[in-house]
Amino acid sequence: MGLIISIIVGVSTMVAFLSLFLAVVKLSWEAMLVCLIASLPISMYFLSVNPPYSFLGFTPILFLILTIVLRRRSQKEITQ
Repeated sequence: MGLIISIIVGVSTMVAFLSLFLAVVKLSWEAMLVCLIASLPISMYFLSVNPPYSFLGFTPILFLILTIVLRRRSQKEITQ
């Protein structure tokens, strides 16, 4: 069971970093949405640790806000 959890956290960490890099470079809201979904298992882990690190569990909220901002920005570019 522990091996499966560590594999899931490792893969989601890799996917989250790669999609975050892609989202920043290309300003893609789809990549930011992938980063949001991939960072959920990592945030669940960080929410269960001691207080200085537990605040890292709230990073998906930041990714959600950035997804909304990038989505609205792409819609404005389409209408102009």
